[in-house]
Amino acid sequence: MQSCILKEGAIFIADAHENEHRQWFWEFLQALKKGQIHTPQLILMGDIFDLLVGEIHTTHDFAKPYILLLEELAKDIEIFYFEGNHDFNLATLFNKVKVFPFSLQPFYALLHTSTGKNYDFILAHGDIFLNPLTQFFLQTLRNHILLYFFNFLNTIFCGFFSRQILARQRKKNLFYRIKNFGNFARQRYKKYKTNTAWVVEGHYHQNYIINEEKIKYFNLGSFAYEGSFFRVQYEQEIKFEELKLRGQNV
Repeated sequence: MQSCILKEGAIFIADAHENEHRQWFWEFLQALKKGQIHTPQLILMGDIFDLLVGEIHTTHDFAKPYILLLEELAKDIEIFYFEGNHDFNLATLFNKVKVFPFSLQPFYALLHTSTGKNYDFILAHGDIFLNPLTQFFLQTLRNHILLYFFNFLNTIFCGFFSRQILARQRKKNLFYRIKNFGNFARQRYKKYKTNTAWVVEGHYHQNYIINEEKIKYFNLGSFAYEGSFFRVQYEQEIKFEELKLRGQNV
């Protein structure tokens, strides 16, 4: 498993599901650019856009200003982008932003604290360790040949298919509670095969944390809900400080 260094004060954002009708992530990036928000690292945990696929050219138009701004910010801030099931095959779209595709997830990170104590983290969007049928479907969606063919059809029909996907996404309920998610989270933690590392993932939108001796799990809340993002801090123990984009001093 490859690894990277995680820094105190790193900001995690998951599931922004940015589209023409929801542009809080753009507002966040502007605040970051103006120095209203400070961080040494920005960790994007997938599904940042409702739809962004490397091979589907019509999905690039909306995302292009974001890509350019992320590349500009990445000159001064280390930015990691963990691909999700709504944004994938992105390596050709970025140069300075470090993209982690599905094939590199889960990804190991080590946090060096100011006291010299180290903590292990395992990072992933969250669409792994699913039932075989769902896993096969999600992997098939990322197939380059299939996507090039889809792009060809989509181009011929002037973006009709991608517009239909986005229209359905706009109707999707992003703010829901999963029943018995605590039990589900404990089962997911076991699949990562660790009893010491923090497992951090998005995908489920639950903003749910377990901090016990042998289970340290955090499912990030959706940024699409009130612009919530999370800053990792160390104050005798690891904490994830929830901040909100609007009305929050960060």
